[in-house]
Amino acid sequence: MRVREVFALLIFGCSSNTLPIDAQAGPSVAASGPADRALFDRTFSDGKAEVSGYDLFMPRYGELRHGRAVAIFVTEPYSKSSNVKVDHFDASNPDHQNVLKLNLIRKFQTGVYDYSLLTSVFADPDADFRPHEVSFSSQEWCGHVYEETVATPTGWKVRTESYFEGETKTAEVEGLDVLPEDALLIRLRGLRSATLPTKGGPLRLLSSATQRRLLHRPALAYETDLSYSETARDVTVPAGTFATRTATYRREDGKSCGFDLEVSYPHRIIGWSCEDGEVAKLTGTERIPYWNLQGEGQEKGLGGLGLGVPKLSP
Repeated sequence: MRVREVFALLIFGCSSNTLPIDAQAGPSVAASGPADRALFDRTFSDGKAEVSGYDLFMPRYGELRHGRAVAIFVTEPYSKSSNVKVDHFDASNPDHQNVLKLNLIRKFQTGVYDYSLLTSVFADPDADFRPHEVSFSSQEWCGHVYEETVATPTGWKVRTESYFEGETKTAEVEGLDVLPEDALLIRLRGLRSATLPTKGGPLRLLSSATQRRLLHRPALAYETDLSYSETARDVTVPAGTFATRTATYRREDGKSCGFDLEVSYPHRIIGWSCEDGEVAKLTGTERIPYWNLQGEGQEKGLGGLGLGVPKLSP
């Protein structure tokens, strides 16, 4: 998403034109089980978004910080050439495709000021959810950062705009087999299969935008191994008890992360934890047209997500 479209969203708000997913060919890194296009369409083309709240702990400045996270999965029409949401979807236009978008928001307090991190992934359902684009922004009292990662014919182009001296730059990451790590939150769910993936294997990932921001690391491709637990186990979180299986891999910084995935479709993310102390536990999840719930008093809808109305820092 280009910067001018970001400002347009801030001015006019957001809305959804969820449509049936149009078929597109594309590269795939790993299969996620027997494909069931109709199952995905029935679930994610209902004119609503899957919105999940999480109780969050994030490591920052040598301490664990308590906060909250929200993950939003929604289909929307997208221009592959401009990397923007289109206002008027045209099924006959080869540039238009309905993608699955993930917005993952993390908010946590560090002393007198707070952090707000937003990662957006725009994934192709017909290429095993390989993304067209990943964007990231970070806001805190020191300043803000915006980053855009877009697919190229040979890999990925990462453009960073930062308030830190020397961090505004463009990087090229080569390799069609490289998957942005941030897209794993979609890929791991196996959304085109009624059953969770069972096979892992080696992966080449582009390091997470969040980790690169917090650790001030460059954009690099790295090799890791993905594995799934052999048996299901019950996991209890604030939202309840769920039968899950765990997908595990090691990040570029060497820390291992595990994601607890609901066995039942649509394989929601029940929680995750990493060796650096980051932990998220599901507090509630609903399918809602959140873009219509913007009126005064409608913040009570956060209750269904297990999230109270936040006390906002200035």
